[in-house]
Amino acid sequence: MSMSSNRLLKFKSFKGNSKHYNYLFLITSFFLMNVNLLKAQVPHVKARDHINITNWVFKKGVIYNAHKNNHDVAAWERINVPHTYSMDAINDIGYYSGQAWYKTNVVIPKSMDEKRIFIRFEGVGQEAEVYVNEKKAGKHIGGYSAFCFDITTLVKYKEENNITVKVTNEPNFKRIPTNDKLFNPYGGIYRPVQIFATSKCAISPLHYASSGVFVELKDLKDDIASVQLRTHLSNISENRTSEISYKIINARKEVVLNHSRTINLLAKDSVIVEEFAIKKPQLWQGKINPYLYTVKVSLKSDTGNDEVTQTFGLRNYKIDKEKGFVLNDTPYRLYGVCMHQEWKQFGPALLEEHHQKDMALVDEIGATTLRLSHYQHSDITYQLADEKGILVWSEIPFVYDYSGREGVNAKQQLRELILQNYNHPSVYLWGLWNEVRAYESPKEASVILTKELKKIAHELDETRLTASASDRGMKSNMGNITDLQAWNKYFGWYYGEYQDMADWIDDANEKHPEIRLGISEYGIGGNIYHQDITKLEKPSGNYFPEPEQTKYHEITWEIIKARPFVWSSFVWNMFDFSVAGWNRGGIPNLNHKGLITYDRKVKKDAFYFYKANWSKQAVLYIAERRNKDREGLIQNIKVYSNLSDITLFVNGKKITSVKKVS
Repeated sequence: MSMSSNRLLKFKSFKGNSKHYNYLFLITSFFLMNVNLLKAQVPHVKARDHINITNWVFKKGVIYNAHKNNHDVAAWERINVPHTYSMDAINDIGYYSGQAWYKTNVVIPKSMDEKRIFIRFEGVGQEAEVYVNEKKAGKHIGGYSAFCFDITTLVKYKEENNITVKVTNEPNFKRIPTNDKLFNPYGGIYRPVQIFATSKCAISPLHYASSGVFVELKDLKDDIASVQLRTHLSNISENRTSEISYKIINARKEVVLNHSRTINLLAKDSVIVEEFAIKKPQLWQGKINPYLYTVKVSLKSDTGNDEVTQTFGLRNYKIDKEKGFVLNDTPYRLYGVCMHQEWKQFGPALLEEHHQKDMALVDEIGATTLRLSHYQHSDITYQLADEKGILVWSEIPFVYDYSGREGVNAKQQLRELILQNYNHPSVYLWGLWNEVRAYESPKEASVILTKELKKIAHELDETRLTASASDRGMKSNMGNITDLQAWNKYFGWYYGEYQDMADWIDDANEKHPEIRLGISEYGIGGNIYHQDITKLEKPSGNYFPEPEQTKYHEITWEIIKARPFVWSSFVWNMFDFSVAGWNRGGIPNLNHKGLITYDRKVKKDAFYFYKANWSKQAVLYIAERRNKDREGLIQNIKVYSNLSDITLFVNGKKITSVKKVS
């Protein structure tokens, strides 16, 4: 992609008397939620008869027999889901890690009579045991992926059903992440919950809580695309004959394919595979043209009808040693941000509006790629990435350290990540680990697990590559096992000087021509309340001046921009986020490396620097406006812009004009 080269302009002017304008971007806070605010975000649930379960009672602690219907909950707190009980991780040093209980009563609506009933949780941190009318429906370990249980035999129709969930976020060395060194493992039912109904012969929602429909591009030519559709069916009836229908619709709402077939001798669990040709295919081209198709898969039987709708895109990609990322046979620069999924006001318990706001900001800055750190994000994030054309690196929370006992859970979470997000064209990488070290030998448990995870990823998905993010050298025991390797580099913050990034990239490229280079993280801290660069205390002191953060990004981006063979680069981080127990940069429990403040109210100067470099929107931003304590008559005025002509006025008087230098 072409990019304008000059994005930073400086003026000199006499300091005059002027008013100080405070540029804050305000978000409305939602302190009271109800069912109307919460939507069924997952398309294959939304299309079915469903109810959102938002009203619960809640209590922290180890409570015996809390799943019993007659358990006294008079003293329990009334809450709304999404909910977290870990806000003390943000507000205090240290936080509660342990059990909590949620209870609610649900009446199955008449429309679901005689149907098959499921309950689906989009995410519970970090483990959940679910009871329906005192009977255990199932258990799930892992705080970031969805899970679904068939509760048909447990529910009662036309009367209240007691739903109880025991939740814990206490440490568990058999679960990833095994510790909280890099981010907070929040507790709670922090994503939506639905009960929904299908016919007894249905498209399965139980295959790792996925849609049950998987679209794979098998071959792509100029005039035709060969697409395979795999549909998982689940049947608890005596019915053995059904009809499955497929309808593919393009972005103009035109039907491009219609096909039906009869299935005889339908088993309890089946996978139906069909291949179709889409003529004159339109490709998903990232931000240039995020073209989406829609497939509707319908199943008709004597037990009723079921339907699942999924969007998908047609695209291919590769990583070239010299050209970097290549999308649909054309070089396409990948530059963007990493993102955690939490707000200061709400922790991870976000509404759809918050996810939309975050993705709108990622789109606004002009990012072409997004690394979802360090876990599976909410489904709506992937949907919005598809629609906005933002390519996504999605990963499991295998981070920082390992116990040697987390292998089973890591494999489970990888399967859930892949199968729940399989149809999103925005996803191009499955991330297997971040900053996991094997100091002793290549026979350590983490190395063996990485190889097993890579094998699983390719068995489940032949169309995407695996990746990992290393903070070690070019060669290490954990390094270069995944298909792609990228590095977290913090030159000038934790070690070295800012300019060292250029030497490292060039040296690595020359000495290791077999390795394709990616930068999975780069950044430094910046506190908007700190403006005096002479007081900088890095990396763990109490003063992180914002102008220093801006300077770092000005230098580092110029280095990366000049090297198109770097297949990806990600600023760490899009938003400030909480790390309980941290005490640095003047605000405790906070990682200050974001381009936007934790409460989403202030876009830091570095945000506008990147927007001027990356976005196609017109940008004109006066930087360092928060630096109010200045001395001397002559002052530098720094402006970020992608406009061709800029004129500076002070108190209505023209001072100077500049033109963009190509």
